[in-house]
Amino acid sequence: MKKLICLSLAAALLAVSLAACGSDSSSSAPVQDSSFPASDSTPASDSAAASSGAYNLGDIVTAIEAANPVTNPRDLDDFALQNEILLNMDNVADFSGKKSNDNANSALILAIQAQPGKAEDVKADLENYKSGLMNGMYAEFAEKEAQAKDARIVVKGDYVVLVIANTEGASYSDIDTAVDNALN
Repeated sequence: MKKLICLSLAAALLAVSLAACGSDSSSSAPVQDSSFPASDSTPASDSAAASSGAYNLGDIVTAIEAANPVTNPRDLDDFALQNEILLNMDNVADFSGKKSNDNANSALILAIQAQPGKAEDVKADLENYKSGLMNGMYAEFAEKEAQAKDARIVVKGDYVVLVIANTEGASYSDIDTAVDNALN
């Protein structure tokens, strides 16, 4: 009787483990795809947007990521912007971004289209976020804090870009070039 109970409990545990693994891998694919605006698939609107000075936020993030790889990335969503970065979402029209999900890695790329005339308010929120990252509380994160200290916040019109270099050797001079090229 004891063997039968142990065997059935082991089978149940195996089934739960396999079900959990299966749902984790299938739920991560749509999250990555949703970070790019729907306008990616419509070339006519892209050319109209380019002529009006608008930018594709997903393209900005991708261009900067070439100079600043984000290891183990997670896409930034509304919850992250409101609760981690503490952005006033009333000032944000659209955004795209990635952040390293590795605790000791500082990589973060965020491109925001601010509501008209609200870019400076978004920049102020991002400056506050940057300041909050440099609290000096943990010696093991000193390199992460050093990268945050040199973070770039660039404003061009109603667009704001925040980049924190990864702790794996990314160069801010390469990042600066990537940001300039992405916003031209």
